[in-house]
Amino acid sequence: METLLPAGLLLLCGVAWKIADPGGITSTQMRQQLNLLNIYLLIPGMVLAVILRSPVSGDTWLLPVAAWLVIGTCLLLNTLTYRHLLKATPDPTKGAMVLAGSFGNGVGLAAPVVIAVYGLEAARVPILYTLLGSLPMTWTLGVAISLGHAGHRVGPMWHHLLRSPPLWAVLGGLAIIASPYRLPAPLNATLEMLTQAAVPLMLFTVGLSLNLKGFTRIRVALPAIFSKSIISPVVALIVGHLLGLEGSTLGALVVTAATASFNVGVVLSDRYNLDVELYGVTVAVTAVLFFCLLPIWSWLLGP
Repeated sequence: METLLPAGLLLLCGVAWKIADPGGITSTQMRQQLNLLNIYLLIPGMVLAVILRSPVSGDTWLLPVAAWLVIGTCLLLNTLTYRHLLKATPDPTKGAMVLAGSFGNGVGLAAPVVIAVYGLEAARVPILYTLLGSLPMTWTLGVAISLGHAGHRVGPMWHHLLRSPPLWAVLGGLAIIASPYRLPAPLNATLEMLTQAAVPLMLFTVGLSLNLKGFTRIRVALPAIFSKSIISPVVALIVGHLLGLEGSTLGALVVTAATASFNVGVVLSDRYNLDVELYGVTVAVTAVLFFCLLPIWSWLLGP
């Protein structure tokens, strides 16, 4: 709990800033600018620093596989639930809930928490899980689900994937590791400074993003919340054991799978006219549950 408390307090700082709204800049404007800073500078710097510190091993390639299995299982369960058990739900709400119940905020929320609990070395787990596993699924299956529930035709989506700076940071880091070239000390020091700045700022930004507008409709979101907060980490635990993962790698995998619904889903929901309001509620509730359930996952996984 002592390692989680600072992360939770930083997230609450973001919530408090959104409520107080000081300085004449709306929380929405600040969140948008901080997200740009995170995506284009801080997160790529942190990703590159973590990848360069982590030796390429067998589990490097198992983590994206774990992501595909965990997310694929949740996508299937959520699709069946909202298409058959809750078939009276409007299509825009179905689409938003399938996304919210399947995809998590691996880099923005899980990575800082994994660093706090398991150390910087373990951050490669949420990074590889998200950028090589979840991200390709987001901009293919995720966009396809969004378009399908909004009544639009599914079109080319790979350009979104290729325009992701964190993904290029992962690929660049793996390329550097595979080559005889090593970064000079001043550049490594710069990457470390970016990493130190990224962790608190990402948590603060998540706090700014939480939204409880539309909480009265939470009953419709309960299957997605249960999927993201309970089913996803349980499946990750099973998949991790089957793939032979153990120790901090397995623990970080479960924490990553248990994280809150991903913020990119708000962008997809808004762009494709899905239920943005209920999606925002789901993000908020799964974020709270993430911190509440973390001690339980830590106890189950052991030291």
